[in-house]
Amino acid sequence: MNLTLPELEARPDGADSPAAAALRGRTEPALPRAALRALEAAFNQPFLLIDVESGELNYAAPHGLICDFYQRLPLIQEVVNRGSAEIIDEESPLTMIAVPLRQMDQGPQLAAIGLILTSAVADEAEILSAARVFGIDSRRTFAWAQRNEPWNPRVALQLAESTIDNIHQRTKLAHLEREISEAVGHARDSCVELGLLHRLARGLDVSQGPDDLWRSAVAWLAEAVPAQCIVAVARCNGEAVQTPLFGENGPAERYFGEYPVEPRALSDMMERLGGVARRSLVLNRAHTSAPTWEYATIRELASVPILQGTRLAGWLLAINHAGVDGDEFCEFGTAEIRLLESVSTILGVHRHNTHLFARQGDLFAASVRALTSAIDAKDPYTHGHSERVARVAVCIAQELGLDKELLDTIYLGGLLHDIGKIGIDDNILKKAGPLTPDEHDHIKRHPQLGYDILSGVTQLQKILPIVLHHHESWDGSGYPHGLTGEATPLIARIAAVADAFDAMSSDRPYRRGMADEQLDEVIRGGAGRQWDPNVVDAFFACRDQIRRAAHDQLIGAVPLDPLRWID
Repeated sequence: MNLTLPELEARPDGADSPAAAALRGRTEPALPRAALRALEAAFNQPFLLIDVESGELNYAAPHGLICDFYQRLPLIQEVVNRGSAEIIDEESPLTMIAVPLRQMDQGPQLAAIGLILTSAVADEAEILSAARVFGIDSRRTFAWAQRNEPWNPRVALQLAESTIDNIHQRTKLAHLEREISEAVGHARDSCVELGLLHRLARGLDVSQGPDDLWRSAVAWLAEAVPAQCIVAVARCNGEAVQTPLFGENGPAERYFGEYPVEPRALSDMMERLGGVARRSLVLNRAHTSAPTWEYATIRELASVPILQGTRLAGWLLAINHAGVDGDEFCEFGTAEIRLLESVSTILGVHRHNTHLFARQGDLFAASVRALTSAIDAKDPYTHGHSERVARVAVCIAQELGLDKELLDTIYLGGLLHDIGKIGIDDNILKKAGPLTPDEHDHIKRHPQLGYDILSGVTQLQKILPIVLHHHESWDGSGYPHGLTGEATPLIARIAAVADAFDAMSSDRPYRRGMADEQLDEVIRGGAGRQWDPNVVDAFFACRDQIRRAAHDQLIGAVPLDPLRWID
C-alpha cells in the first residue's frame, strides 16, 4: 500500500526549501519506508531517503536536517553498489553515513542518508565549520546537536547495518509467510476440487441419465462453495436446447440451498446479461450495488456456462457468498469460479456423452428390430413369432424369479433366437408339406448358423446360449449338441418352451394351430422328456398371461432396453 508522505517544514520566510518543494505529493515504497523508520528508531533521529539514480529526495522529516547530498551522489551510488553502510564524509563533530536500503523487487536504488554527532558541542562556533561543509544552517544544526547524543562512527555503522539486516530478514520472513499461507490456501482449494471431481468421476456412467448426477453435483458443490444457493439452471429463452438438460421431464433447474429469487427469474437474468454470461463471470457488490442492478436479493454471483457440445444449454451459479469477514461480506473469486468451471465442464461432457450413448442405444435397438424383421421376411407365415417367443419367455422367467438383467437377456435372445434361419434355403423354409430327412437336417443347422452370425458381436455374447441351444431337449434328444438336463443353460430351456408353445399355437400352410387344451396336453406330456419340468410348471403358473400373448396382447414383458447392451 502506498502511504502519503508528511510535508516538510517550511522555511522561516514562508517558502519551501527546494528539497521540500520537490517532495510534495510523493509517496514512499513500503519496504524502504519500514527500513527508514527502523533506522530512525535505532538512532533516535531522522534520516533522509534518496533515490540515488535520479538524485531525488524522497523523504525528509520536518524536524530533521536536510544536508547537501547532491555533490556526494557518486559516492552514495558506490556505497549502494557495495551493499553495506559506509561513511561518506566527515567534518568534526559531524559525520555523514549512507545506508543502502535493499528491496525484495527490482525497484529504484534507494539509500538512507544521516548525519551523526561524533562529539558533544557546547558552543555554536564548534559546529559552524561542519554546518558549512554539509550545507546546513548553523543555528539549526547547533539546536539539533543539543538534542542528540554523540556516536562512535564505527559503532554507528554496525548499528545501521544490523538494523537494515534485521528489517530485511523480517521482510523476507513475512514474504515467506504470505507465500506459505497462499500455498496452503491453494493446496486446500486443490484438495477440495480434487475431492469433488473424484466424487463426480465415480458417477460418470453414461448408461445413466444426467439428472441424478446433476442433483448430486449441486449438493456436493454446496459443501465446497460458501454460498446461499448453488443452482444449475437450464436455458429457457433464446436458442432451444435439442435435448433436455436434466432429463426428459421435470423442472428446468437443480438447486441446493435457499433460493433468493424465483427459479425462472434466474434464466431471464442470465439471458439479459447477454454475451458476458457465455463465459465465466463474477459479480460482487461493486456491480450489484449499482442503481441499474434489478435483483436486490442477489448480492454476489459467480456463474459459468453449461455447454452441450458447443451450444449454451444453461448456467451453473453460486449466489450470495455465505462467509463473513469481520464486518465485511466476503466475495466470490477465482477459487469458486475454478470449482464451478471444473464441475460444469465434466457434467457438460457427460451430458453430451449420454446423448451420444442414447443415440448408439437407439441404433442398437433399431438393428435388433431390423434383424427380427429379416427373420420374419424369410417366412411370412411365422410373422411375429420372434416377438411372441420373447414375451412368453419373459413371462416364464418372471415366474421363476429371475432378475432384471436376465429378463433383458431372455427378451433379446427371444427376438434373435431364429436369426440363423437367414441362412436356410427359402424353398425348404417355406415348404407347405412335410420335410424329408435331408431337409429336416438342413433346417436343424439354423441354431449353429445363428450362433456363428452373432458370435462376433460383443454386446450379444449373453444371448448366444439361447440362439444355440433353444432346440436342445431335457432327455438329450435335441440338437445341435444333444445336451441333457441342466447341461442346457436355463435361459435356453426357458426359450425352448416359449418357442414350442408359439410354434404349436400358430397356423402354418400345412396345418392350423393347436387348440389350447391340446397344446397344454402336449406341453405337460413333454415335461421331463423334451422340456425342463420346472420351466413347464412356471409356464402353467402364468398360463393366463401367455394365452393373452398368443392373441398379441401385451403381457407386461420388459421392453428392450438398448442401453444395457452398449459397452
